[in-house]
Amino acid sequence: MRKYFFILFGLLFISNFSYSQGVMVAGKVGTNISKIRSNRTSDFTYKPNLTFGVAFEAATNDLFSLQTECNYSLISSKYQSTTVNLSYVDIPILAKFSTGKNNRFFFNFGPMISVLANAKEKGPTNIIDGSFEPAENSNERNVYRYLNDSNFSMVFGIGAIVQNIMIDFRYTTGISDISRVNGEDLSISRFDITCSYALIF
Repeated sequence: MRKYFFILFGLLFISNFSYSQGVMVAGKVGTNISKIRSNRTSDFTYKPNLTFGVAFEAATNDLFSLQTECNYSLISSKYQSTTVNLSYVDIPILAKFSTGKNNRFFFNFGPMISVLANAKEKGPTNIIDGSFEPAENSNERNVYRYLNDSNFSMVFGIGAIVQNIMIDFRYTTGISDISRVNGEDLSISRFDITCSYALIF
């Protein structure tokens, strides 16, 4: 399944460059504040972590452009004394509407496909397996097998480009269930704040 995501990303990347009137390439880094949402409890809390990657933007005119990215995001959330740490490769495909000349402001939105790279939890309670029962110990546990390989989300953001610096604020809401456990419905919501250095051609 993963190879199809990257094939899709590659085709979008090529088509953007083929039909664009302006191109931007940016390296980005920032923080995300994420929370796991569960159908069984509301006790998960937001925790901060790191996100970084690259962005490619192709503009058809001064107003509209299409931005695709490949990011690596570390996602954390806490339930009582147990912390869940997930790692995803994120591929958002965003429609972007901009205004301004030297300093540009923008709004973007679109779908995001995420591929699970790593999944662990640490603490006294088993969470991701769906049991919510005491763990044998509080050491870090691999919980990858209890989660789906991919996640689908919607992204909404605003930001600005000043000179070659781009600041981006986003809210991402998970649409798909990331859990493989029957009766367990988990999704991820997050806020991202990133800073990028952009090369505009």
